[in-house]
Amino acid sequence: MMTDFSWLGDLFAFALPGGFLGAVASWAVGRRKRDNDFLCEMQRSIDLLSEKYNQVLQENVALRQEKAQWQVAQQELLAKVDRLTREVESLRRNFRTSILNKKYV
Repeated sequence: MMTDFSWLGDLFAFALPGGFLGAVASWAVGRRKRDNDFLCEMQRSIDLLSEKYNQVLQENVALRQEKAQWQVAQQELLAKVDRLTREVESLRRNFRTSILNKKYV
């Protein structure tokens, strides 16, 4: 039992001179190149986004540190304002007391 492969000869007789096989091969190679170019472009985009993310992250860390320093300074100022407020109240009481003492003397 032999298989008839005469159709294969007809296919080659049609495909080779017309450039059909060359076109298919060129299309396959071109598609692979396009896919590779696309992947390279995607990798460049990922690298750029990663770099930008790292820059933003570093800036975020710096801003958080600065915020912490400002909060410490704010707490120190609030403590000083509180101390000065108590001192002013004490001075007012002493002043009122001394004024009242002078009136009755």
